[in-house]
Order: sequence, then structure tokens, then C-alpha cells
Amino acid sequence: MAASLRAQSQSQSQSQSQSQSQKTGPVYFWKPQDGHGYLGQWFWSPWTYEGDTYKTAEMWMMVGKARLFGDEDVARDILAADDPREQRALGRKVRNFDEKVWDKNKVRIVEEGNYLKFTISEDAESLRAMLLATGERELVEASPMDRIWGVGFAEKNAGVNRARWGQNLLGRALMNVRRRLSEENTRKEKAKGEEEEQEEE
Repeated sequence: MAASLRAQSQSQSQSQSQSQSQKTGPVYFWKPQDGHGYLGQWFWSPWTYEGDTYKTAEMWMMVGKARLFGDEDVARDILAADDPREQRALGRKVRNFDEKVWDKNKVRIVEEGNYLKFTISEDAESLRAMLLATGERELVEASPMDRIWGVGFAEKNAGVNRARWGQNLLGRALMNVRRRLSEENTRKEKAKGEEEEQEEE
């Protein structure tokens, strides 16, 4: 499974960033092997943070869920799992789970994980370039089975059913990450420009 996910990740071409910038409609994503799959939680993009290695953003989310409720045993089990399906299944076994507490924290946890995915993962540079190349386009998880993190419709049906969309929390989280990265780039360019001006004086 891990090898399969790695292969899927590697198949995402930077040519996507060029084509994306020429469009204005929503960017739909869902499965890691499909178009724009690099945006999904199951996309293989390992990074290490505070001593733990996270293979996918899904793993970060589920470990964060376990630790939010103090279940370190399940957190360690999730960190040992390569398959995102297993990571998700283990996340559903978290002890002392409180849905109200989770609802208050889940978007923050997912945003944190995706920020790290696009800044310090093995493929962060290319992933970040593709994300920023989407510009201001709406990012939409076109999962027909998820109306919380996605819109509840597959890409082929999403457009005509927009009035019936779910919450698209993952798409919204990714747009927040994109905005943060864009603002960071702007600050870096400004600082660089000021340094160059000082050198010329």
C-alpha cells in the first residue's frame, strides 16, 4: 500500500501547476491518483515533526485526534500504519472521544497538518508550487461520500448540484493554507527587495 501511494504521489506532474493557472473554475480533488490528488488527505507526502514521521495528512489528522483526547496508545498505532484507511479506522477507536470538543479543534488540526505538508514534506517545494498555482480558485473535495470534509458529490455532478453541497471543510482548510503561504511569499519578496535597495545605497 505504501509503495502504491508513493507511486501515485510521484505521478502528480508539475505540469498541473501550468494548466491550473490558466483556468478560473473550481479545482476538484478526491483520490490521490486522480487529477489534483496532491490536495487530498491520503496523498503520500512524508514529513517529520517533533520526532514523529507522518506519511500523509490523514495520519496527522488522526494522530492529532488521538492526542486531543489523551489516547497516546492509539496515536502510536496510527503512526505505525502505512495505509490511510487503517489510519482512519484507528482514529475512530480513540478513547474518551467527545464530538463537541472534536468539532472545535478538527479544522485547526487539519490546517496545521496541511501547512506542514506544503512546507516541510519530502515534496514540499513542488506541492507548494502546485497549490499556489491554483491562484484564487475554489478548492473542492469532490467526495460523493463525505458532506463534512467534502461536498458530497463527485466532480462530474458537483457543478450542477452546487446548491446542495456539503461543508467542504477540507477545501476551505486548504484555501486558508494557500492564503497563508501566499502571504509568506509576499513578505519574503518584500524583505528581499528592501535588502537589495540597502545594498545599492
